[in-house]
Amino acid sequence: MKKAQLSRMGLLDIIDDMTAERYCGGWQEWYGDWWKRRAGCGPTVVSTILTYLERRSTASGNDPMPKCEFLARMNEMWEYVTPGVGGIPSTDKLIAGAQKYIDAKNLPIRLEALDIPAKKEQRPSDGEMAAFLAQALRADAPVAFLCLDNGEEKMLDDWHWVTLVSLEYGEEGVFADVTDEGRHFRVDLGLWRRTTKRGGGFVRFMPREDA
Repeated sequence: MKKAQLSRMGLLDIIDDMTAERYCGGWQEWYGDWWKRRAGCGPTVVSTILTYLERRSTASGNDPMPKCEFLARMNEMWEYVTPGVGGIPSTDKLIAGAQKYIDAKNLPIRLEALDIPAKKEQRPSDGEMAAFLAQALRADAPVAFLCLDNGEEKMLDDWHWVTLVSLEYGEEGVFADVTDEGRHFRVDLGLWRRTTKRGGGFVRFMPREDA
């Protein structure tokens, strides 16, 4: 099996200032407003990804980020990556919001999508999906993953964004570690690609070549 993963996984860690509890990536339940808690998976994932990229460039060690600082980023991100009534149900909608933030902050990042259509005959192969994801991870960039329907992969939630942080792929299949709800776990991406009814997609945050 081939492998690809982020170089400094510890930079995903967040620590609660009050309880000292540690998390891996953000959690939309930290929002103070009920609607943001319900619909905030997209801005939470973008916050997780951009915080990792920022800390990778600036942090000398792998100390966890204080939760209060990360929550401030989540609240700021909501103003750019703003869910509608149906949340953020496509890669195009996530890219539109994330690009506004990237432009506002003048970040050297380009956004690229790989969609998994609802029609099975239009979907990329396991190999094409793995190549797209591995290229991002080898550039040390997490990937935003949209699951509109989990199919037979019951570790995933429907109509939900998570952060993809590592990959294993080969003849045995395609497997990934993702972060959600402040924890990380493994999913069978090949199984999901084959069995999802509504599809979804991926958005990778790549270093801009002219930076």
